[in-house]
Amino acid sequence: MGIKRLPSYRDFWSTNEILHDAFVSGLMRVRKFIWILGNIHLNDNNLMPKKSEKNFDKLYKVRPLLDHLSEMFLKVFKPGQKQAIDESMIKFKGRSSLKQYMPKKPIKRGYKVWMRCDSSGFACEFQIYTGKTEEVERNLGERVEQKIIRQKSHVLFF
Repeated sequence: MGIKRLPSYRDFWSTNEILHDAFVSGLMRVRKFIWILGNIHLNDNNLMPKKSEKNFDKLYKVRPLLDHLSEMFLKVFKPGQKQAIDESMIKFKGRSSLKQYMPKKPIKRGYKVWMRCDSSGFACEFQIYTGKTEEVERNLGERVEQKIIRQKSHVLFF
């Protein structure tokens, strides 16, 4: 579904032969897909902190997945000694409080992600930027670097 783009996910099960996708529709019925889409949760919504609480996390609902990905990236790949930390943009044009606008970048709108990458381009660690906090932050780059650097035996480029 990520490769073949259709106006609606329901079109994969359409009777119209132009829209219909035999591979996707052969894997599961549309009703089952709709049920999974509406019921899958990665975190318990009842335990979600309120916006006014100090430990509020804009990424709370997907935090278990993000943490698991970050852990697996470190586990499956042994990076080289030379690595770089830089910001990256994931293109997104929809509505989201996490969306950033950076007019001087090739991708102007989207999610800003701080990444530590190997010289091959593999992402060893990442941190999604969730926006400004209440207090003025003077050393954002330094904070991100300290949080994203777990292993001290690398030559890092910023």
